[in-house]
Amino acid sequence: MSPRILLYGLPAELSRELRDVLITTHHVPDIEDEEEIRTGSVSWPEIDLVFCPAERDSLASLLQATAQQRPRLRIIATSRLPETAEWLDSVEAGAADYCAAPFEATQIRWLLDTHLSKQKPVAA
Repeated sequence: MSPRILLYGLPAELSRELRDVLITTHHVPDIEDEEEIRTGSVSWPEIDLVFCPAERDSLASLLQATAQQRPRLRIIATSRLPETAEWLDSVEAGAADYCAAPFEATQIRWLLDTHLSKQKPVAA
């Protein structure tokens, strides 16, 4: 089964750019958008990974919204411009990682491999 990836709150152009790169990865992810969360057609427990804006307010509200249902949900802070301060602020706020445009398939594949593997249960 393909991982379910949510693009949450990203500006339309940034979301399109990220979506275009995501569909080129070997994961062939099932990509959702925030409307599907709002309407209830997809719930937080069904989501494997989230890309959301790196701005502190957006990130904080998303972390708070998912804390009850998915406390270990991996959230990737996403930005138009790569800035060290924003990256550090995002990780400090609770993001699992940070990425910035222009997106490259190698970069996105690494993020998916890294963070989706942390979702899998470990055999006893």
